Amino acid sequence: MPKVYKEKYFCLQCGKTLNSGLKFCSRECKSKSQIKRIILICMGCGKQFAIWPYLKRKTNYCSVKCYLNSTRRKQSAKCIVCGNDFLVKEYLVKKGYGLYCSRKCQHEDYPDRVSKKCPQCGTVFVVPLSWSKFRKFCSEKCRDDAVRDYVSSVCKKCGKTFELPRGDLERGRGNFCTYRCYLTYRGPSTLEEKMEKALNLAGIKFEREIKYKRFHVDFLLKDSKTAIECDGEHWHLRLVNQDRDKRKDELLKSLGYKVLRFSGKTMDKYTENQLASLITGILN
Repeated sequence: MPKVYKEKYFCLQCGKTLNSGLKFCSRECKSKSQIKRIILICMGCGKQFAIWPYLKRKTNYCSVKCYLNSTRRKQSAKCIVCGNDFLVKEYLVKKGYGLYCSRKCQHEDYPDRVSKKCPQCGTVFVVPLSWSKFRKFCSEKCRDDAVRDYVSSVCKKCGKTFELPRGDLERGRGNFCTYRCYLTYRGPSTLEEKMEKALNLAGIKFEREIKYKRFHVDFLLKDSKTAIECDGEHWHLRLVNQDRDKRKDELLKSLGYKVLRFSGKTMDKYTENQLASLITGILN
């Protein structure tokens, strides 16, 4: 018969020879193998001590006594304001503190308010010291303006050029410079568009939607002291609006203007060139 050799097994903790295929010779060896600690140096007394890995911190002490003795350790310092000697904890000195003997000296050395210059509008403003690191702009408007991309637009009502954020323009805004211009803007009717083209063909200078007190004039010719009104039948045939038109005519005549009214039927009879010739003849 061939010889059978038994395989030798050793305890992983103490190295003792085992008769079976177990890893440890006893429960004690198994428990000791599962205790994995790291060796650190106490920052208080300088001795080495074992600790669980998850308990490692920036500052490690072997006992509570060493921790208290180290954190309570004080040294003498001189106040930079009044010059008095006082005791301060060592760990505060290491962090850069321990310059003042009291809050009173600290507040005397610190300014109450700090002057800053707004990077957006250039205005000099004053803020408390505690806000100086965080406050860069004088107002929320300047803060928003600094990060917005502004573009120019022309008001449809008054023709004024104004600026607005690009995001507002992309969302369909930017047609009016103010809310009042938006409310008073009616938009040109087909009759007004035809009259505007006729005046341009005739080479006559005019202004659109000029306000006099409570009334708006469709076309104002300042050179010839004339006001032109385009009256659509749907609106101007009403009795209420006819009375309003009379009051407008009286106001314009009192100011020295001549009023020319063109109804929709009258304007439909003429082309733009014929209408331009007609207005030129009336003015001359």
